[in-house]
Amino acid sequence: MSHKRLRPVFPLLLALPSLALASTFGEQLADPDDGQFDASHYLSEVPSGFLPVPSLITEPAVGTGLALGALFFHESEEQRKQRTQGKALLPENISIVGGMGTENGTWGAAIGHLGFWMEDSLRYRGVLAYASPNLDFYSLPRTGDLNKSIELNLKGPVAFQDLKYRLPGTQVFVGGRQLYRKVTSKLANSPDLSRFPTAVQDFLERQTNKSITTSGLGVVLEYDSRDNPFNPQKGYYYSGNYTVFDDSLGSDVEYASYQIAGLNYWQLSDRWNLGLRVQMDAVNARGDKDLPPYVPPFIDLRGVPKSRYQGDRIGVAEVQLDYKLTPRWTLGLFTGTGRAADHFDELGSAEEVNSYGTGFRYLIAKRYGLVMGADVARGPEDTAVYIQTGSTW
Repeated sequence: MSHKRLRPVFPLLLALPSLALASTFGEQLADPDDGQFDASHYLSEVPSGFLPVPSLITEPAVGTGLALGALFFHESEEQRKQRTQGKALLPENISIVGGMGTENGTWGAAIGHLGFWMEDSLRYRGVLAYASPNLDFYSLPRTGDLNKSIELNLKGPVAFQDLKYRLPGTQVFVGGRQLYRKVTSKLANSPDLSRFPTAVQDFLERQTNKSITTSGLGVVLEYDSRDNPFNPQKGYYYSGNYTVFDDSLGSDVEYASYQIAGLNYWQLSDRWNLGLRVQMDAVNARGDKDLPPYVPPFIDLRGVPKSRYQGDRIGVAEVQLDYKLTPRWTLGLFTGTGRAADHFDELGSAEEVNSYGTGFRYLIAKRYGLVMGADVARGPEDTAVYIQTGSTW
């Protein structure tokens, strides 16, 4: 299908709810510059204004479901007086609340906050959630790959936060991070364990029907030259973090995790943009205790189920090419590949996991450069649809 045929289709799909909202709130949801649906005025100047984020979940790891969230943008008094001219404004605070449920019994709720304080010299992220996901695991620590997946229910609270300080006159941030989880793991759907090797049965007996706490503190180093964190058109974002989970911090298992990631955005022309993501994740266990099955990282790509491909070492690369149909509408094509292994020297010979897909975005709040849209992605086993808000990576 050509771009010419796509032009009238995608705008029509989202124009219907947009027109309904515009008729309700009138000028609050119309951009005075182009007359298009835009939530900037509503979010910035209406005291109770928020952006609803409904989402149809088709994540293969948890099945079909629904999620509903809300974004609240909080500007300072000085920011409220500003009128942006082409450059997106970064609000001091953004609050997030949401909940979800799926057909396989997965459910969860969360609240979060993003802070860009002291004229973006101090950045904060925090999330508090309580969830009960049912996930299929295809490999377990120390037992290797399974001949058939095991579905586990993982219930409990999760708290994450990090705080970073910008080095004066630079685009470099340094800071710390905290992660706390208290998870009770149970077998879901009464599986027949007799078909699994003894090592797997022994592992599950040690890990299930008990509450396990993982509590860690770490350090963060970032470089961020992106023109807008909500929808980057150009710039670079490189980050590294190292987190230690230790008995002295209240953790029942001791290990270290680290991640190195790079996001690259190039503006090829007024209409074309290219993005490249590279990422490496790893964990190192300490002592003889087993790591819970949800601790090892997994290949994180659109179209690939969460926790499907796990290992102590993960490498991922993803590229996306975007084309602007109009200043508000963008079409994109993407593809990615990942590998999972137990050691770095095994990544080169590990099985490749590939995915590809397409999607679109609509500039829903020009004042902040915030976009919403959807992606359709195909992995080795499944096809999935993702509702996206803000930057994909």
